Amino acid sequence: MHFGLVLLFCSAACSGWAQLTESTTTVAPGRFLIEMDALSLTLNKVGKDKFEALGVATTFLTTGLTSNWDVQVGAQLYLEQQFNTGGLAEHAAGLGDIYVRTKWRFFEDKTTGTEVALMPFVKAPTNTGGVGNKSMEGGLIVPWKTDLVGGFSLTAMGEVEFLRNANNNGYDSFWSTAVALQRDITETIGLYGEATLGKSTGGEPWEGVIGGGITLAVSDRIWWDYGIYRGISGGADDWQHVLRLNWGF
Repeated sequence: MHFGLVLLFCSAACSGWAQLTESTTTVAPGRFLIEMDALSLTLNKVGKDKFEALGVATTFLTTGLTSNWDVQVGAQLYLEQQFNTGGLAEHAAGLGDIYVRTKWRFFEDKTTGTEVALMPFVKAPTNTGGVGNKSMEGGLIVPWKTDLVGGFSLTAMGEVEFLRNANNNGYDSFWSTAVALQRDITETIGLYGEATLGKSTGGEPWEGVIGGGITLAVSDRIWWDYGIYRGISGGADDWQHVLRLNWGF
């Protein structure tokens, strides 16, 4: 069973959406975007085993290098995990890891609103307090987006991650895909629904998740996003609640 904390580093950029499904949007040169999972709560229960995880202020800072290429640095500022099994409890808390990502939007069709990008990333194991492993990890995300009729927008992505295996003697690859459907309801409020599906080459069960949320634009530069997700397969966590803050300047 995969009990890892779901770390939401796939917040969408300046379009105002911030879900698990990564956006193709890049930040313009000279501008900055802060994407923060202000609070993230993960809950999972399998039989008598129970897992809880809390993330606070998981933050990415993005700035543009060109009109279609940006660079991103992220830090997990506080993670807390607790696993209870057989009446015994294990607790870990501390700083998380540092991530470096870059996004290159290499295709854009303005007539259909279709865009495609590439996003490689790497994780540096800077965690403390036993909240993560001590291995370098990384991968590649390929986000895609198109506009639909009726004001809807469809975003999808494919991703491969290279993760340290459970035996700590090598790496497994984790392949996943995600899709999100989103629409503005008013000038300040938007709704979205999304689903993800992933599988590791290490033999763990499939991880399927469905969810949705609401966005609230405080201004044209600041917006909040609340999402709730439900695991629909044996390899996924049961529930996750996420409150996100996005600030462009």
